[in-house]
Parts: sequence; C-alpha cells; structure tokens
Amino acid sequence: MTKETIRKCGAVLALIASAAMAGTALQPAAAQEKKVIGWSVAYFDHPVYQLMMKGAQQLADKSDCEVIFSDGKNDASVQASHIDNFIAQGVDGIILTPTVSDPLIPAVKKVNRAGIPLVMADRRMQTHGQDLKWEALVSWDMVKSGAIGGEQTVEAIGGKGNIVVVEGTPGAGSTIDRGNAFYEVIAKHPDIKILAKIPADFNRAKGQEVTENILQRFKPGEIDAIYYMADEMMFGGLQAIKAANRLHEFKIISVDGQKEALDLVRSGDIDYDAMFHPDDQAVAVNILCDIVHGRKPDLANQTYEGRKMDLVEFEGMPWVRPTVYPVDKSNAHLPENQGW
Repeated sequence: MTKETIRKCGAVLALIASAAMAGTALQPAAAQEKKVIGWSVAYFDHPVYQLMMKGAQQLADKSDCEVIFSDGKNDASVQASHIDNFIAQGVDGIILTPTVSDPLIPAVKKVNRAGIPLVMADRRMQTHGQDLKWEALVSWDMVKSGAIGGEQTVEAIGGKGNIVVVEGTPGAGSTIDRGNAFYEVIAKHPDIKILAKIPADFNRAKGQEVTENILQRFKPGEIDAIYYMADEMMFGGLQAIKAANRLHEFKIISVDGQKEALDLVRSGDIDYDAMFHPDDQAVAVNILCDIVHGRKPDLANQTYEGRKMDLVEFEGMPWVRPTVYPVDKSNAHLPENQGW
C-alpha cells in the first residue's frame, strides 16, 4: 500500500469518526444534491402562513432540499396554475396549503398522475371517495380548536344566551373543521341561540366590517358572545367594538394564539383564545425532503423546537398533528402561553 493510499484511507476514517461524533450519517454523493420542492401557499398575507414559511425556510436551509413558495392569493384557480407550473418545471415534490379544498381536487389528481410526492399542509382536503393520494397531512388540530372554542363560549355565557359567529373563508378546510366542531358543541346546549353566522375570510379588515354590521343589527343586550374563527378577524372586530363603545357588553372568544390576541386576554379586552404554533407545520419540509431523497420519514416522532406532534390518520393517510391549547385569564400568564 502506497503512502498516498494510506493518507486517503486515513482521511476517510477521520471523516467517518467525525460524522459519528456529530450524530450524523454520511450520505452518498447523490443524496447530497438539492431536490426541489414547490409549495403553493393559500396566501402570503397572513401571520400564520408567514410564520409557517419562515420556519419552513429555516428547515430547508439545513436540509438537502430547496423550497419554492408560491402565493395562492386566496384563489383556487391561482393554486391550480401553481400545480401546473410545478409539474411542468419537474419539481421533485409538492406541498399544498389549499385555500379551499374541493376545487383543487383536479389539481391533486394531476400531481398523482405525474407521480410527484405530495404533502398537504395546514388545511385538510377531503377525498369524497375519489382516488386521491398524499404522503402525509401536516396540520394542527383545527377540529380540536373549534371544540375548544365551543366549550369556551358555553363557559363564557353560562350555557345560555345569544351568540354570533364570525366565520372564515367559506369552503376552506379550516372553516369547515373549526365550524363543524364548534357547532357540535353548541348544539348540546339548547338554551344557546346562534343569531347569525357571517364569513369574514380570515381577514382583519373584513372582520371589522362584519362586526360593524353586527353591532348595527343587534342592539345592546341582544348579544351575549361573539366567536371569531381567527384572531385576525377578531382584531378588526375589536376595533369596531371599541369604536361603538360596546366593549365588555358581551364576551369575545377567538382562536389562533397570536401574541397580540393573548395580550388582549391578559388585559381583559377579550375573554378566551386557543393557541397553536403555526411554525410546527414547517416539518412538512422535513417529511417531503426525506421522501424525495428516498428516505423513510419518521412520522411518529416529528418535532419542532422540542414540541412533539401526534400521528393519527385522515382519509386513511398519515396525519402529523400539532396540538392546540385553551387559554383564558387564568393561564395566559404562563410562559408557554405567551403567543407567537
């Protein structure tokens, strides 16, 4: 054996030892090549998605994958175009956060026919018995958040009274999941009457506009609580409530856990919220990156910043599910409930 051969062998052994000490595995050269993932996000101008994308980019920067984000602009036809473009570009994997679910079924079928691995993120999509497939769903438990909101509303008004619900985007999976769970809880309390259900598209300005209309329609004493399906709508609604000098006239319940919202719980301006961590959903990148590189992702042990997620099923496929926590004035001061 020549000195040069010995030197090269020693270098390889040193590299193996170094990798072992760091707790990493050496990958074949091909596995180190960057794979491309296209992610169609429902829309960019929402704090949930901004935080989710930030976390996803940070994970991508540490991985052997590159992520291309595309703004769906809250329009299913725009997202369908994203899917067509991703397929034409020959991306290795696709992540979809659908603005609404059913209109995007044909797009998912295209992804399946193209044989491109697909992960759903943040919003669920129902198959309606059609032959649709995705590798995994990564979405926080919006059903649980709706149930928590219902329970908080019942508690807030003592199980009886009149409520108004400000809903999200009609047809969006989050509106459907959260709404169905909320209304199921309320239905168990016959002394609670739902006066109105009004969509505000998860938008702050629309939340303000809708709430202004609610306050014009219902006079003092006619409403016992307003439930907002997202903090962004509640922020706009609270502006309208304060402008009308009707703060503390009725209970206010919201969901998402933004720091601004939990500060309002702490100050007493609103009464309840439900909190989750949007960036937990960034693990969709890790999952799909493993898949496109031929590695098997450990779906049962996905974590983000130390927070472990559940593994359940939805539509017969894996659902990696971050959890959600109820917050009120009794626990809003805790370090884990400061909001995002």
